[in-house]
Amino acid sequence: MISQFQRRPWSIHAYALVALAVGLDAYIGALLDLGGWELALEDMTADIAPRFAWTRDWTIVALFARFTIVCIPVAAIWIWGARFARTLVTLFTFFLLVGLIRTLAQGTPPLETEAVIKTLFLGLACALLFTPSAGRWLKPVEQEPVTRTFE
Repeated sequence: MISQFQRRPWSIHAYALVALAVGLDAYIGALLDLGGWELALEDMTADIAPRFAWTRDWTIVALFARFTIVCIPVAAIWIWGARFARTLVTLFTFFLLVGLIRTLAQGTPPLETEAVIKTLFLGLACALLFTPSAGRWLKPVEQEPVTRTFE
């Protein structure tokens, strides 16, 4: 846990800004295409929950849940300096980049330029978490050893 009085390095601020910007852009873009997302969610969940009817409201709830999932590791890193969140973000980014490389190698389906740029920005944001200043920010606070009084 990070002391609340310790200053955050620029790389932590930049990571939070980029990650939230990409997440917010995806959220707003999805809200502008609610009909398309409603159909996509119906297709994705047809086998799991065939009787669930996706309405406009439920689509908004699902999209906000996606945005919240982006916000959780950002908050864990920016507010608390949680080292495990850096590992989690690194794994997610790794799989995004592998998927991007795989799709580019196959050539199908054609990728949107915006999706490629967002993925590269997330890769850059993840790399910022490994700068020396971010490493110091995410360093675990040393605690006093626990003394055993009832041995």
